[in-house]
Amino acid sequence: MSGLEEAFERIGRAAELDLPLTHAPGLALAVTDGNDTLGAVVRGFADVASGRPIRPDTRFQIGSISKSFAALCILQEEARGTIALDVSVNELLPWLELPEPFGPITLHHLLTHTSGLMTGIEQGPWGIGDALLARSYPPTFAPGDRFSYSNLGYKLVGHVLERVTRMPVHELLQQRVLGPLEMTRSVGAILEEDRADAAVGYEPLLSDRPPHLQSQLAPAVWQVSNVADGSIVSTVADLCAYARIVLAGGRGPSGALLEPDRFERWIGPYVDAEERGTRYGYGWNVVDLDGRRMIRHSGGTLGFESLLVIWPDDGLAVALGQNGYGLRDTLGSYALSVVSAAVGARPLPDPVEPEPVADAASIAGRFVGGDRTIELEVADGGLVLRSGPLAILLERWPDEPDTFAVPHPAFDRHLLRVARDQTGSVVGVSHGPRWYGREGILDEEPSMTPGWDVFAGLYRSDAPWVRAIRVYERRGRLLATLPSSGEEHGLTPLPQGWFAVGDPALPRRARFLDIVDGRAQTMEYNGAILTRSFDG
Repeated sequence: MSGLEEAFERIGRAAELDLPLTHAPGLALAVTDGNDTLGAVVRGFADVASGRPIRPDTRFQIGSISKSFAALCILQEEARGTIALDVSVNELLPWLELPEPFGPITLHHLLTHTSGLMTGIEQGPWGIGDALLARSYPPTFAPGDRFSYSNLGYKLVGHVLERVTRMPVHELLQQRVLGPLEMTRSVGAILEEDRADAAVGYEPLLSDRPPHLQSQLAPAVWQVSNVADGSIVSTVADLCAYARIVLAGGRGPSGALLEPDRFERWIGPYVDAEERGTRYGYGWNVVDLDGRRMIRHSGGTLGFESLLVIWPDDGLAVALGQNGYGLRDTLGSYALSVVSAAVGARPLPDPVEPEPVADAASIAGRFVGGDRTIELEVADGGLVLRSGPLAILLERWPDEPDTFAVPHPAFDRHLLRVARDQTGSVVGVSHGPRWYGREGILDEEPSMTPGWDVFAGLYRSDAPWVRAIRVYERRGRLLATLPSSGEEHGLTPLPQGWFAVGDPALPRRARFLDIVDGRAQTMEYNGAILTRSFDG
């Protein structure tokens, strides 16, 4: 067996360890060098109901990896002289009339997520109407001041491309990128006619609580769209062909897609992003961590997640797609590490085993919340929650070492979050609206804020991107959580009945409307409309 064959066998074993830790029935992975795809690994099902397996040519929605494709086309248009990156987007789209309270928002700001615009109005299917609705949600900081990820910004990039080229963005992508790179299994839009020839996307069945590894899955909505921020459908083999133009400095099999100076501008980077060691270019995250440079982007749509990671110094890239949620970056990193070792005739690293709960012993203890008591105990490298006769093994929430899913109907509507003081000592745990203080630590309970019970409750929507939001008060703070992602944000009152969701400097806004019998019946969140649910 050659070193490369053994490398892909090990990647296959790693995928078998990794897939059960996601909310997906299947995945595909491929690794390429600068010339050709070196191999692929597939596991699981493209369609659970029919038993159709994942194959190397299975199509996945690739989500936000599409952003770099749009950025490439923008730089091509700049080279043609049809656009400038330093003028207001209102000049490029005269119908837009976007508020610019802090100064002009340019294409550079849109491409680098520094526009100050909100993440996006994820109602769909999208079009110019979404951009017009954005007039009601002006930026919250000066363009260029900070990074704040905005799908809306890249939707506007797509509208600019359509205006200057007089082509729908998916046709432009086909002409400029997919065709020249011979990405024959890829399309630039999510279309009904391609649905039967793609994997079925899956998501957790219950939308009003954080998923755990025992959560049932259900087919996700297939939402038709052709917007520039995330509508490409592709395969891991085709994504490898795309990665090769990055490894080749902008050149494809039939010539340069970008000249060297614009290729360098495409990659950037320009601005610090949210993750440690990460800066953002035009549609790319550039990571310098532990002496290694990576060019990467992940993507997520309804029922799909994807990853493209390029190691330019090693001349390698990995593409990963799965038809569900919970993408594991560790698998992509391991695939590149083991292939790099095989190519360099070095010892192959073993697959990475799931890590135990870090610092479990320091978390363990007895916690009291009003008339309830819970105990956290160390067991098999993890933590068990005990409450009366219940003993529940906690599941660590991805990338958050002090946050846990609680897979039992009595506790699964909220994540369990560990709270520490400035010294790192655990002082308590929160579980939705409840606070449990560590036994033996004096803890004064903050008073409730009058009037906030008007807002508390569960709000639902049939729009597939924002299906549920829970609002509750805990320890004197009004909080909102998006159950499917596990995000919990404080709500800060603003003028005219609005609330900032999380950091007030960031463009996330909510308000509560239609007060009936002392309860708000409607919640507006960044343009999405949710209504109070009877089962909240």
